[in-house]
Amino acid sequence: MLIDVHIHLSSPEMAADRRPYLDGEPGLSILYGSDQAMLVSTPELLADLDLAGVGKALVMGFPFRREDNAKRHGDWLLEECAKYPGRLYPLAAFDQRAPWALKYSEKFLSAGGFGLGELCVYDEGLTPPMLDNLEALGALCREKNAPMLVHVNEPIGHAYPGKAPMEIGQIMTLVRRCQGVKLILAHFGGGLPLLSCLKKEVRPYLDLVRFDTAAMPYIFEPQALKIGVDLLGPEKFFFGSDYPLLKTKRYRKYFADAGLSPAEADLILGGAAAAYLGL
Repeated sequence: MLIDVHIHLSSPEMAADRRPYLDGEPGLSILYGSDQAMLVSTPELLADLDLAGVGKALVMGFPFRREDNAKRHGDWLLEECAKYPGRLYPLAAFDQRAPWALKYSEKFLSAGGFGLGELCVYDEGLTPPMLDNLEALGALCREKNAPMLVHVNEPIGHAYPGKAPMEIGQIMTLVRRCQGVKLILAHFGGGLPLLSCLKKEVRPYLDLVRFDTAAMPYIFEPQALKIGVDLLGPEKFFFGSDYPLLKTKRYRKYFADAGLSPAEADLILGGAAAAYLGL
């Protein structure tokens, strides 16, 4: 069974008219300020999942800074996913710097939320205050046995909307401070798997860390995924599409171009996530 761990889902109201949601939301505006940036609600998502053969999906919102937006979308997501048990699993997304983030996260998880994510801030790297916030959220997830999916990105290369000023050392500090947390690092962990050959400095800390493939076709050559698999094993990588940015078909070609074996591809496309997340 195919499992997609990285899907952004909009409420029907937001998909129809995003403008009321953009005020006071710099993170949301960076990625979705233009009407050309796709926002998709449940019927279109389910049709695309069926077409691609994706049986289960982790669905999330956006980096809301306003508490009312986060709560409104989170409440809708909980209700919507409850209509599709065993198919859609809700994650709470918000700006982790918000003073209400920890209290809101506890309420969301207690109300049936599956986890937290995608936690992302695009105008700041993993600074010490940011790491403090993520460590506290990670402690909550560890207590609740819930996954935490965090946006990280590569420190070099071309600029694009949503690329934060982030360094590999900061990502590694996040990993060290979130030991024991089911931590999923988006976007190939910003390239961290490629440094896992530093056995003493990196690999011992990656026991519970996983990496998703979201947006990899835009950022990394296919060989990067194969190198990561050879270094860490395919069970460390989860298929994440970043839908509606990219669809499953694009990743099937990407995995084929990477030279993955059928067994490796099967694990990344669902087997590994099913075991790790209990799906």
